[in-house]
This record gives sequence, structure tokens and C-alpha cells, in this order.
Amino acid sequence: MANSGNRFGFDFVTTLVGSGLTLLVSAGIMRYGEQLQWTATQLYAIGGGVLLVGGLLLGLVVVAAGLK
Repeated sequence: MANSGNRFGFDFVTTLVGSGLTLLVSAGIMRYGEQLQWTATQLYAIGGGVLLVGGLLLGLVVVAAGLK
């Protein structure tokens, strides 16, 4: 059988993991944000930037390894 290029199960699981990670970061910011020197908006921006860069780097590694 030919590979369709989009494995629904894998994409669905990565979406759930990403959503869970985002919720954990959000909860951490709400719980411990006042103890840091940055505002909640700045912490959300930093957390989003870290997730974005991490996702891009992981995607590049996966493509370079020929896994997708």
C-alpha cells in the first residue's frame, strides 16, 4: 500500500501533546508568574517563542533524517 504522506494518528497525537504542553506552560505562568521579574504577557511570549523554535528545529531534524 502506498504511503499517503499524512499519518492521521501521528498528527493527532502530536496535536494532543502540543496542546498539553501549551496548557502546562500556561498553568505555570499563572501559578508562578508573579514570582518572576517579567509580566504574564512577556512570559507567554517567551514560552511561545521557545515552543516555536523547538518545533522548527525538531522539524528540520526530522526532515534532514528523511523521516518525513
